[in-house]
Amino acid sequence: MKITAALIVAIFIFLNNVPPAYALASSAPPEIHGTGAYLIDVQSGQTLYSKNGDLQLQPASTTKIMTGLLAIENGKLDDVVTLSSTLLNYQIVYGTRIYLEPGEQMTLRNLLYALMLNSANDAAVGIAEYIGGDLPHFVSMMNEKAKSLGLKDTTFKNPSGLTDNGHVTTAHDLARIAQAAYANATFRDYIQTQRYTIPRSKPNVPTEMINENKLLGKDSYINGMKTGYTAAAQNCLVASASKDGRDLIGVILQSPGREIYTDMENLLDYGFTQFQTTEFKPSGSALSQLQIGKEQVNMLLEKPILTTHKLGEANTEPILKINSTSANLTQVNKGQVIGNVEVWDENEKLMDIPLVADRTISPTPVNQGLFKTSKWGSYLFLLGILFFLLFLKEKSGRANRRLRQARLKNEGSRIRESNNPDIS
Repeated sequence: MKITAALIVAIFIFLNNVPPAYALASSAPPEIHGTGAYLIDVQSGQTLYSKNGDLQLQPASTTKIMTGLLAIENGKLDDVVTLSSTLLNYQIVYGTRIYLEPGEQMTLRNLLYALMLNSANDAAVGIAEYIGGDLPHFVSMMNEKAKSLGLKDTTFKNPSGLTDNGHVTTAHDLARIAQAAYANATFRDYIQTQRYTIPRSKPNVPTEMINENKLLGKDSYINGMKTGYTAAAQNCLVASASKDGRDLIGVILQSPGREIYTDMENLLDYGFTQFQTTEFKPSGSALSQLQIGKEQVNMLLEKPILTTHKLGEANTEPILKINSTSANLTQVNKGQVIGNVEVWDENEKLMDIPLVADRTISPTPVNQGLFKTSKWGSYLFLLGILFFLLFLKEKSGRANRRLRQARLKNEGSRIRESNNPDIS
């Protein structure tokens, strides 16, 4: 009996000190069936997972993340867009549509609902022509935006993501595009909307826009982003999620089937449970100083610098590169942006954070500077002015005396001449 009891106690202690198999497995990255995948922490910008992250692949309708972001940045939501005859070109507009017609008018706001929820390719073309003036110019805007984000492996050929030779991105680049879009509050409103009804004057056309993202509403922490599919690109998915004050963005490209949704859930869970974000430099930290005239102003972080590391592993410090504004500033106001700090992780710039002045410095008037040097300096200055005035007075007095002497001399000569008459 005693042996049995001791055995039970031993087994109990063993089970409570050895982690279960699922706990051990959960610390490893999940299996992702897609060809390319990527996971980032939004706040720190750091990479948590990569599978063929730099392999160029077709993005399908996840392209519309860039289209939607440019529309929000460059247009006004209440602008009325008149659709063009380009919609009749079925080499440009095919696949998922809401059957917009040339001459039909719709606000940019509602076109964006059709774009981001229903993934309508005709809405993508209408938005592109309105924002860019024509399709080629808008596509140029897409590529310029990608370059401005530091992306080198992305080339867009159209605003919808339909199969086009050379229309490629990578899981890494798409995650960075999604990160830039996620920073826009208006964009976040669209991607977390599950359904929306747009008004249309023509009967028997689609009006209810339903979000294609099957994870939205299924998982409470997933708050949006975009799906995509073409035969060439296969299944594509970008998902954003928020939990316990952290935001993650995951990307899976070229996945063979519906397992893409389970894979994304596992990928996001991996990021939330196996990584921790900590504060590296708090907001308000002084990173450097800037010379303003003869004074210095501290350059303060406008928001904190955060770092993310895997649990049980050492936290790697980011590289900070500080840039200041022109050294020719003569004044600055407290809170004014006077530079920025680039946060780098090895060879990738993760983000720019503004640096602001910690105090106000006003330009000093010249005469005020003369009097502010010291009390004795002021006295000496006044004494110098007094001596200068006395010098001028003395000089003027000597000149007047010489003038009077000259006049007296001339007057004496005239008197002598009058007392001696001419002899002939």
